[in-house]
Amino acid sequence: MHEVLKATSGSQLFEATTAPYLVLDTNCFIQGVNEAYLRATERSRDELIGAFMFDAFPDDPTDSTASGVRDLSASLERVLRGAAPDDMGIQPYNIPVPRAAGAFRRKIWSPVNSPLTDTDGRVVGALHHVEDVTAVHEALRDARNGAAGTGARQPAELVRCAMLAVTRYERAARAVAAGQAMPGGPARAGTVPSTRLARRDALWHAVVHAARQVPSGSCIAAVCGAAVRDLPGIDAAVLTLQDGGRMPLQLAGSSLWARRVEELQYVTGEGPSVAAFDTGQCVLAPDLDRSGAAWPLFAEAADGLGVGAVFAYPLCTATAALGTLTLYRQHRGTPGTGPPAEAETFAQITTSVLLADLDDDIIEQVRSTADQDDLNIAVGIVAATRGIDTGEALAWLRARARARGVPVVDLARSLLARTPQDPGGPR
Repeated sequence: MHEVLKATSGSQLFEATTAPYLVLDTNCFIQGVNEAYLRATERSRDELIGAFMFDAFPDDPTDSTASGVRDLSASLERVLRGAAPDDMGIQPYNIPVPRAAGAFRRKIWSPVNSPLTDTDGRVVGALHHVEDVTAVHEALRDARNGAAGTGARQPAELVRCAMLAVTRYERAARAVAAGQAMPGGPARAGTVPSTRLARRDALWHAVVHAARQVPSGSCIAAVCGAAVRDLPGIDAAVLTLQDGGRMPLQLAGSSLWARRVEELQYVTGEGPSVAAFDTGQCVLAPDLDRSGAAWPLFAEAADGLGVGAVFAYPLCTATAALGTLTLYRQHRGTPGTGPPAEAETFAQITTSVLLADLDDDIIEQVRSTADQDDLNIAVGIVAATRGIDTGEALAWLRARARARGVPVVDLARSLLARTPQDPGGPR
């Protein structure tokens, strides 16, 4: 398997997102699949990994109008040849029913196929993303007085966007209701007082509205703004997404001040956000002056920036931690006042909304992770062969990259591609 395909299917974000994804090589053999895709298609990992896409998902032989294989084949061919994403719109594609030979289940999908490329820009595979819009499509069809026909006529763009929004909202809402958005999450439906349900619905609206009002890639900053607006007594909010390393993959805040405070935690290697991500538990510091003994370096620096209280919440699924939502309060008011009552619920909602919105960014996130992995390996090689520590090795690589006018990751990969030799030897 190509390293890009391996990095994509092995990414924490790929596995944790609730959006269904599948990784294909250039011959349309399945090389990776996430849990969301397995749930959506009712298949097992063993059934799909290594299978030819159209052997795993053939056309329904009882449907003379079936065009799923033809349409998906054409889309993947466009992606692999043109190196550009292809949005297939609304696509009927029935799937085999497990343990029922010859039976197929009616399904309507919204698929998007995207190229996966190596560092030289060559297409090495495709990322297949689908949303199951069957329920919404059928509800619209029923609303049109049970219009005849089994096809999935292409709706207007506005209607299709609404279908996707409803599908993602319902999927995320089910995760929160079932307590899947975060270990120890909200109680199941029927056990929560109506006032709390009403408030949660209001928070849902606030987060979803904020996320949908901004261009792709700006969602996390918009959610930070919603936190400050909708959570009383909060002066700033920061969302940090990670992939298991010590440095954030993405960091956005409601203000420059908030970003500076959050960055202190990753500079010092300690603080509530770091602890929340590491432990998967909420870390609450209502009076940083008193609770800062656990993080002396961060607490001293944050105090100098006017931080009074910090409340950090892990953004977790049932199986993985994605990052943190951290709320900040400046020096003011009554010391020791706790976080807003709905802050944890807000974090749970944010987790689900972000997972839906990671769709557009997942490839870039995976590439960033792969870049960091290659750089770390190269640093280790340089450190070992030159007899220096890793900090000096990284500085050596950066200086050599600047001298050559190339990105440090490219230099690292050229080092890894060579036959082992002294990194300081002849070029």
